[in-house]
Amino acid sequence: MAEKNNGSRVSEFWQIFLPALIGLILIGLIGAWVVIQVSPGNITRFAEISTVLLVIPVILVSLSSFLILGLLIYLVQRLMGIIPPFTSRILDFLEKIRGAVVDISDKVVRPVIQPFSLITGIRNLFLRKGMRYRVE
Repeated sequence: MAEKNNGSRVSEFWQIFLPALIGLILIGLIGAWVVIQVSPGNITRFAEISTVLLVIPVILVSLSSFLILGLLIYLVQRLMGIIPPFTSRILDFLEKIRGAVVDISDKVVRPVIQPFSLITGIRNLFLRKGMRYRVE
């Protein structure tokens, strides 16, 4: 791995570690202030408020996930009823296209292949040194 130069180490300290350290110290100081200044009755009140504030987003995310899952199940059920008729229509259309392509390609190739096959067949009749198959 490539070595880091000292400039990147210094910028890494100032941009990453120092702000994280300052934030950690501030959170610790705020926690200490709350413990020292607030009475026990208020701490339980703040604990209940924080619990509610933590539970509300969890409930909202769970409910939205449940609704999305239900919607996806409903849509898959609807698609299961819609897909088979469309699949057969598409398959019929593709079979028509395949048949047309085969017919066109046969018509295009016929003037080239037919004379060569005729010439090769006649050449094999006259150039055959012996019969390939024995008749018994």
